[in-house]
Amino acid sequence: MLQYFAYGLGIHSNLALPEFIPQNTACDVTITLQPPGPAPEPLPEMRQYLKISPQETIVAIQDIGIFHIRAGREILVTPFPESEERLIQLCIAGSIMAILLYQRGCPLLLHASAIALNNQVVCILGNSGDGKSSTAAAFIAKGHRIISDDVVPIQITPSTIHVVPAYPQIKISPEIATAFDYPPEQLSFLHPRLGEYAYRSLTQFDATPAPLSRIYVLNDSDTLSIERLPPQTAMVEMIRHSYGLQPFGPALDRALHLSTCTQLLNHVSVCRLNRPRSIPLLAEVVRCIESDVLQAVSTS
Repeated sequence: MLQYFAYGLGIHSNLALPEFIPQNTACDVTITLQPPGPAPEPLPEMRQYLKISPQETIVAIQDIGIFHIRAGREILVTPFPESEERLIQLCIAGSIMAILLYQRGCPLLLHASAIALNNQVVCILGNSGDGKSSTAAAFIAKGHRIISDDVVPIQITPSTIHVVPAYPQIKISPEIATAFDYPPEQLSFLHPRLGEYAYRSLTQFDATPAPLSRIYVLNDSDTLSIERLPPQTAMVEMIRHSYGLQPFGPALDRALHLSTCTQLLNHVSVCRLNRPRSIPLLAEVVRCIESDVLQAVSTS
């Protein structure tokens, strides 16, 4: 079995997982790639949940396979005939690990990009295509650390809010790679279906959980500005951009989910980041957030 570390967990797998960090670890999670099996009929959607409960989820992903996640400790993968191993790997690194983390009791999983400014983590929220990864890539190009690029686990205690780093890789478009002079030798093409590169840097990654300082929600605008959201609006954004309510549905403890969001909002400000969608302006976006975080730290 191959051994990896990601999301704060030791992972043993018979499938290579290039996103994760190779490391000799105690086994928290096992991942087993099984022989190919037939796809269920019919499979009308890209993603079909065959079973959902707090301790067991079975999901079929079109053209890829069936993923059976049990008790936060085991992932069984039955690939469909002719499915591509690379797509299986990418599914595991993202949405399948989100389900597993939920089963392990992670109180909140944000669908976000997260980076660390010194020891302060900021999360960038937005819909698919809004530029979360591009904004994170602009921070990484300036030397800030990678935390996570998609699934962001939040640890909450009565007095602290911390983010658990995922693995040392972010998605990056060819345009962003060119604009910020990312070294070609550190880029790899993810998959033709995605049309993006992966940028990986162990030197810009620390697996130690770090405090969450600010959350920014991307918003298209003609001008660049940051505005703090009132509590009710901030709560709506937290719900919109957290894993859990879908697809888990009745299996999710909704009262606990809302309580967890409330705890977070008692400690962390949520701001709307108004900005034009402009690659040349991303460097200014980084400076604007750096200044906002510095001011928040100095006044806390």
